Amino acid sequence: MPDDEPRDSGLISGARYAGFGFEFAATIVAGVLVGNYLDQWLGTSPWLLLLFTLGAMVGAVQRLISSLKRHSSREADRTQ
Repeated sequence: MPDDEPRDSGLISGARYAGFGFEFAATIVAGVLVGNYLDQWLGTSPWLLLLFTLGAMVGAVQRLISSLKRHSSREADRTQ
C-alpha cells in the first residue's frame, strides 16, 4: 500500500458498519410504520402491516448485502 493513500482507522470502519446497521433497522421500522398507518386508514389490519414489513425486510437484506459487497471490494482493492 502506498504511503500517500490514507488508511481507514478502526473508528471509521466501525462507523461504516454502524451505519449499515442503522440503515437496516430504519428500513424495517419504516415498513412497519407505513404498513400500520395504511392498515388503520384502510381498515385492512394486519395484512398491509405484514406485507410492508416483509417487503422492508427483504429490501433491507438486499441493500445490506450489496453495501457490504461494495465495502469489502473497496477494502480488498486498498490492501493490494
